[in-house]
Amino acid sequence: MSDLFQMVRLSGAAELAIVGMTKNVGKTVTLNYLINRFARSGIALGLVSAGYDGERVDRLTLREKPRIFAPEGALLATAEACFDAAEAVLDLLSVSPFATPLGEVCIGRVEKAGLVELAGPGSATALRALIGQMKKYGAAQILVDGAINRIASASPSVTAATILATGATVGPLLDDVIRKTIFRCNVLETSAVNDPALLEAAQEGLNRGEAALLQDRDGVWEAEALHAPIPLLAGAQLRQRFRKEVRAVALGGALVDQMLLEISRLSLPPPAVIIRDATRNFVTPGVYTRYLRRGGKIMVLQAINLLALTVNPTDPAGKGYEPRYFLQKLAAALAPRPVFDLVLEGGAVST
Repeated sequence: MSDLFQMVRLSGAAELAIVGMTKNVGKTVTLNYLINRFARSGIALGLVSAGYDGERVDRLTLREKPRIFAPEGALLATAEACFDAAEAVLDLLSVSPFATPLGEVCIGRVEKAGLVELAGPGSATALRALIGQMKKYGAAQILVDGAINRIASASPSVTAATILATGATVGPLLDDVIRKTIFRCNVLETSAVNDPALLEAAQEGLNRGEAALLQDRDGVWEAEALHAPIPLLAGAQLRQRFRKEVRAVALGGALVDQMLLEISRLSLPPPAVIIRDATRNFVTPGVYTRYLRRGGKIMVLQAINLLALTVNPTDPAGKGYEPRYFLQKLAAALAPRPVFDLVLEGGAVST
């Protein structure tokens, strides 16, 4: 058996995102486990959140949700209201220019260990800046809590690796949990463009526009930039300016169902789609599968390193599974990806 903490250490990922499929999948349990192990190893931690979960008590079950324990010496970035309300004793180091509904994000050092709440910006740009600031203050390992519905923290422009938390609340049946988790993994693990010339053309096209048509002219890639404030306008331009030489479409923003449907109709097989990274892919499973079956391919400029998954077999609403059975089923379905139940096995991977 391998240990999740050791796996993170061996990965060399100094910035790690912990993201959840939905609520109550054990994301905070995963975060607290890693905080505890890093603190015990003497490694200087930095803690920040992409957004804010915002619930001290689960609205459905009225049970108190787990909070984050910040060890002495750790650095953290959190909104002013959370900074002031922390049970841990915090020494304010600086106030960032990034605002949240709970105030500006403050950076501080934990003088006395205790519970905290993390609330941060949702943008990748702001997260990168906060991570850089905490590193200047001495943080050697950054853990980024991906608040509910916030996956910006998994962007390779922000973090070097990602852990995905899944669990019983993802679907009404175990087959649903497995199917949805596999789909999310497949999206997160979207491959990077492996043709240097195509990669250069895509980057050049996105430097000049919000999207780009990538044409293969006798083995030479050319980019035609498209200018549109929203994806729907880019879709209209795609139809008007598409030619048979177009082999790929690069998108600077989000990939959504409407856009992928537009691209699917352009030709058979449809042109490939290139996005900046997999956190920009918001396509639903049905549209995604139909596009791939038509011969389409989705690629990214930067690939996400999905390091492992953690699982929670319980559901606060009452439904749940026998822990070892749930772990074994998920581990078998998601192989060869490492899968952990941190409560059942204390950080050891199922084999």
